Amino acid sequence: MALLTTSCTDTASAPENDTATEPPVTDTIPEDDNPTAAEPREVAAAEAVEAYEGMWSAMAEAGETSDWRSPVLAEFATGEALSAISRGMYADHRNGVVTRGGGPELAPEVDSAEPPEDPTTVVIADCGDSSGWLKYFEESGEPVDDEPGGRQAITAEVRVQEDGAWRVVRFAVQGVGSC
Repeated sequence: MALLTTSCTDTASAPENDTATEPPVTDTIPEDDNPTAAEPREVAAAEAVEAYEGMWSAMAEAGETSDWRSPVLAEFATGEALSAISRGMYADHRNGVVTRGGGPELAPEVDSAEPPEDPTTVVIADCGDSSGWLKYFEESGEPVDDEPGGRQAITAEVRVQEDGAWRVVRFAVQGVGSC
């Protein structure tokens, strides 16, 4: 966060024959030696959204080869979320399926944060667009199906972990057209 300091000297308003010396008029925003931290809810919301977006980015990267063991997945997801992602990627791997397209387009919004004064759990609501993120047979390059993908309602629960990192602990993706 940058602090803006401005200074203005108003010499036009002083009479020319004024013999008293007055200090110049300045409008200065004082710099705070110890700036107050952003509100805990804002910090939690930003870190939770970052973890949520990171999870989808890691899924997109791992999905290119269906690498269910990618260590990047665990940086952003844990518990039920990580298990669901890993199981899905393993199934794709066994079936010779990869995912292409760089991931869904996201527009996450914080739905709730608990406890309100210093959140440790954030619920995110999203309407992700999977139109460009589809599954293909790795060997032939053919699409797995003729489904075009589309907008899907997504809900995710993100929690701060013992190591201080925010990770998605569970998420649900509704069907195409659900948002």
